[in-house]
Amino acid sequence: MASTLDAANYVLPALGIGLAAVVLLGPGSERMTTGVRVWGAPVAGSEALALRIEGVRRLYGAEDPAAIPQIEVSAASAGAPLERWTGAIDTDGIGEALLRAPDGLKEPVVVRIARDGQALLEERVPLAPSSPADTSALPGAAHASALPGAAQGELRIRVTAPRGAMAAPFPERVRVSVETEDGTPVTGAHVEASAVGADLEGQGDGPVLVAADARGAAELAVKPLSHTVELTVRATRPGRIAGAPGAPGAPGAPIAGAPGADGSWEGRLPVIPGAIWLDPGGLAGERPLLRLVSPTPRPRAYVSIGGARGRLRGAVVPLAPDGAGFFSGSLALPDGPAGLPDGPAGGAAGWAVVASDPYEQGAGTVAWPLAATAGPASPRRVALLADGLPAAEARERARAARARRAGLAVLGATAAAEMLLLALRSRAARRRLEAHLAAASGGAGEDGAAGAPLSREDRGRLLAAARAEPLLSVLALAALVGLSFATVAALATFR
Repeated sequence: MASTLDAANYVLPALGIGLAAVVLLGPGSERMTTGVRVWGAPVAGSEALALRIEGVRRLYGAEDPAAIPQIEVSAASAGAPLERWTGAIDTDGIGEALLRAPDGLKEPVVVRIARDGQALLEERVPLAPSSPADTSALPGAAHASALPGAAQGELRIRVTAPRGAMAAPFPERVRVSVETEDGTPVTGAHVEASAVGADLEGQGDGPVLVAADARGAAELAVKPLSHTVELTVRATRPGRIAGAPGAPGAPGAPIAGAPGADGSWEGRLPVIPGAIWLDPGGLAGERPLLRLVSPTPRPRAYVSIGGARGRLRGAVVPLAPDGAGFFSGSLALPDGPAGLPDGPAGGAAGWAVVASDPYEQGAGTVAWPLAATAGPASPRRVALLADGLPAAEARERARAARARRAGLAVLGATAAAEMLLLALRSRAARRRLEAHLAAASGGAGEDGAAGAPLSREDRGRLLAAARAEPLLSVLALAALVGLSFATVAALATFR
């Protein structure tokens, strides 16, 4: 029995502290939390719920993109379930989910995202009103507006960028309209243009000379070479110009008659630094193709496609070197209603927001129109609709707290058992000592030889001293054991 108590006194603390340490430092420590965020710009009445799902890993405030091989996205619009979407979140932490809503989106819209049957997020997402009012202007959103500039002279010159934005070093068209002060187009006006920081088609060593059409409009082909392009335009009423329609001579010849009234305009073109260019040539034909070209190395481009009914779909387009010194990629749009979005009049008048970041917050984010004749677009940047990370972190903290409580319970139980074992061992030792002292005080030695017996008073004092010292030792040892376990428990609270 004594040998068993001795072994338990030494083995039990080691086992208890070891088990508690494994629990506290293992399951009891907070792990990397994986959660999802939902981005988008849903509009009430839209027939599609296009969501950008962001996978995030976070620990102690530090975040990393999280790749999730398989997630399931479901939603309900006004209580009616939408079709489910199943897919993956790529290594960049972004996935694009598209849920069809044939009856149109109606409040409330509740989105649920699950992985392996476990909910990562279940929240209500807001819907923007169906009004076309622009709440977040983007470069390219108001592509029909005249560019600001300094105008002089009797003729009014209006310069517009048909696509609303330009990207260096890719060619774009610039439209010049010439009118009189009362707004009458100047048919056949002679337009002279020059640019600093860009190449004009046909510029050569001098300015470009073109003639306006019957509506007083002319087009210039501009290739920006820098992010700051200054354009100078001078317009003259139609005189007799050699080479002009109805007059002999070579194109670009000087005026051969009275120049009439003129005007000038100077301003900057809307070149967006860092913009990813959308090649308009890919949008023609029966199968439209979004061909994206980046002037700088980028692994991917993030695209949001929409129209009058809001954001209808999104995509992540991989970019790769194209042999021309750029990084390019393409996205084939499906035929039919799922292809180019409809504009207010039913035509293909949508837009594509192209960005180098999934949040569409970078300075190079541009809204490119998907048709040359599109009306003013009013795209919205994607906004954060729901964040599942706080709930995921709360679940992780609760799990770690349960494990820590279990570890502390192991420490407490071990400490209590150790104190009981010490008390039992002390009691057994005291009994043996009392028996030995009783035998010795009665005159019998350890070898059985007879000795002089002690008096009753001396025997009582001897037994009292034997009982007091072991008890104090046991209490001190128990206090030290309790202090050691409490110290381990206190250290376990530091995470």
